[in-house]
Amino acid sequence: MRLSLSVNGVLRVTAAVNGPGYLNVHLNLHDRPKESDYSKIVRVEGTQTHETETVSLHWPQSELRLGDVLEIRLLDDGEADAPTTVKRSSESPRNLFSHAELANELVGVVSDFDSRLMELLSKSEQLESADEHKTFKTAVGRVLYATGENFLYPVYRRHKELIPDELKGELL
Repeated sequence: MRLSLSVNGVLRVTAAVNGPGYLNVHLNLHDRPKESDYSKIVRVEGTQTHETETVSLHWPQSELRLGDVLEIRLLDDGEADAPTTVKRSSESPRNLFSHAELANELVGVVSDFDSRLMELLSKSEQLESADEHKTFKTAVGRVLYATGENFLYPVYRRHKELIPDELKGELL
């Protein structure tokens, strides 16, 4: 995937993501007087989703003025400007456990906890009213999301061998 961004006919950036992932152009206009936040910017960002790692790419943002004309052109694969920032999920300071044994144990603990929650959710569906079950189901969803974000993904980013096949190539 490759695109170019021009402002008033002047090329600002040519960006590319090679392989699976996302390539985005964001136009942001802020008028937040209480926060003294007034801005008009456009930026290009990309995400590469490798089998066991996510790579975030950022190109320079451009300040805009009233009357500016933006042109986004979709291009064939080819050369692109180097991103100014590259962040790899494997380098995140939030990654957990240098020891594989501890990482594997945490994955097991989370798996057991998730299974027990799902059993309780099934009982809730049978015994509780629809409203009560819906409330509990929402709470379970939040907890499962949080355990993934705070325990599993930080382990997976450091211990690729523990990533389940169904998550390979997804955002970590």
